[in-house]
Amino acid sequence: MVKYLRIGLILLCAVSLVSGCANMTARQKGFMKGAAAGAAICGGTAAYIGHQNDSNPDRAALTGAIACGLVGGAIGAILAKEDVVVPPEPVVEPIPEPEPEPAIVEEVVEEVVVVEVREKIVLRGINFDFDKSDIKPEFVPVLDEAVVILKKHTDINVIVEGHTDWTGTEKYNMGLSERRAASVCTYLADKGISQNSLETVGYGEANPIADNHTREGRSMNRRVVFKILN
Repeated sequence: MVKYLRIGLILLCAVSLVSGCANMTARQKGFMKGAAAGAAICGGTAAYIGHQNDSNPDRAALTGAIACGLVGGAIGAILAKEDVVVPPEPVVEPIPEPEPEPAIVEEVVEEVVVVEVREKIVLRGINFDFDKSDIKPEFVPVLDEAVVILKKHTDINVIVEGHTDWTGTEKYNMGLSERRAASVCTYLADKGISQNSLETVGYGEANPIADNHTREGRSMNRRVVFKILN
């Protein structure tokens, strides 16, 4: 009996070593352990009973070991819990937040266009009789028009230029041109124009605008014109 129990224990140890393999499932390991235990226990018992009955104890032990091994293995496989392989949770990498779009900065360019509108100031000149510095009646309205303009534009200064034709000497004509300019300046001052804004100059016969060889040309050269400084 002891002999057969030893054989069963050796078988159980061998099967336990095999069942410890890492690549076996839990049910396979349970089957192997149950089969080994059943074979060890039942094989020894069957051998003992066969010896008492004077039968072949080795055959009885083998038959009992196989039968009980199958039964024990089945029970072990049923009772064993199958290894549940829990797959690792997938590592979800955080999705980076999109970079904020750059703010659209509207550049406002303020364009200032300065349009300077200047009134065109026209001061018409007047003409004189031969060898005269008196203002002719027909030119009084022209000078009155100049008075209105100068009163409206008090910020301008005016040069009153006197001229003659070439009749007579240069010296005489120079003095005559100065008297003509002074006559016009006096008229403007009497009408309320500040003398600080008026300046007189005589050019004599130096700057003709027409042909002195003709009567009409000489008449045009006997004149007073206005020159606006600013």
